[in-house]
Amino acid sequence: MENKRQTSILIPYKIEGDKILVYLQKRSKDAKRSPDYFGFFGGGLENDENPEQALQREMREEINLVPAGYSFFGKYEFERSIKHIFILEVDDSFEQKIQILEGDYGRYFSEQEVSDEPKLIEEDKVVLGDLFKKCHEE
Repeated sequence: MENKRQTSILIPYKIEGDKILVYLQKRSKDAKRSPDYFGFFGGGLENDENPEQALQREMREEINLVPAGYSFFGKYEFERSIKHIFILEVDDSFEQKIQILEGDYGRYFSEQEVSDEPKLIEEDKVVLGDLFKKCHEE
């Protein structure tokens, strides 16, 4: 049995009235995984890293951010991967605080846009569906 790839992921989100918006990355056309798709910021655990250490490293590498105030959302096991999901509620100044260093750009998606987006893998839609549900319950 092969080992599943373990990743740490940060989902920045903001609440505007009754709308929840999640910030996703537009992956470049030459990306190793899911090229030209939208996806999460984050990446694989390296060496002996734990999920939080990988999250800190990946956010510095991808968006030049040292994340603070995030919380663990859940561990999702899929056919080929295990995703450690962290969430961070952000405000309107978030995009000014980051610098996109990997991928083409980032943008906010509403719940309907996530559902309708053809260039977003189903695994990510499952995770985001759970996040939207949790936010609606609070």
